[in-house]
Amino acid sequence: MKSGATVILGLVLAGLVACCQAQAFSWGRCPTVEVKNDFNTTAYFGRWFEILRYENTRFEDGYKCIYAEYSAGDEGQIGVLNFAINAATGEPRSSGGYAYAPNPEVPAKLKVQLETSFFAGDYWVLDTDYETFAMVHSCTGLFFFNFQFNWLLSPTQTLEADGVQDALRKFEDAGIDASRFIEADQAGCPEF
Repeated sequence: MKSGATVILGLVLAGLVACCQAQAFSWGRCPTVEVKNDFNTTAYFGRWFEILRYENTRFEDGYKCIYAEYSAGDEGQIGVLNFAINAATGEPRSSGGYAYAPNPEVPAKLKVQLETSFFAGDYWVLDTDYETFAMVHSCTGLFFFNFQFNWLLSPTQTLEADGVQDALRKFEDAGIDASRFIEADQAGCPEF
């Protein structure tokens, strides 16, 4: 019995270490956020470039020209293709998968399952106008702390400064620490 508890504790600790290396750590519970009420999945289809991301998004370290492309998938799912270029070597990297809304009545609360991941992660669209910006949030709470991903995306590789500042204010209003965002590198990217 004792060895079973040791195995479970070991798995929990390994999971915590993996989470700590993948996401931004914060004390407290996940912020209570509102998602886009009238989210239109089909209008969201297309390519979305990363403009800002939360610090400590480890799986993106050393990469530039990051974007995600969303399209119609199988059986009502959303097809997902993530793309990046290794900043040091210039080698491209991509990962496919799918997204789905566990509750069809709340289509902005998506789960994304990538071929490179064991678990589906949250992908909550807080706001978007489908033409210039999208604000995306993911948070996993554990006891008295949480691990977050947050992104500001755009269908173009740049976003006007006013648009960036407006989105950062909206993140702050949602209880998300906007000071933890870093700028994504979209400079010197090929024409997509």
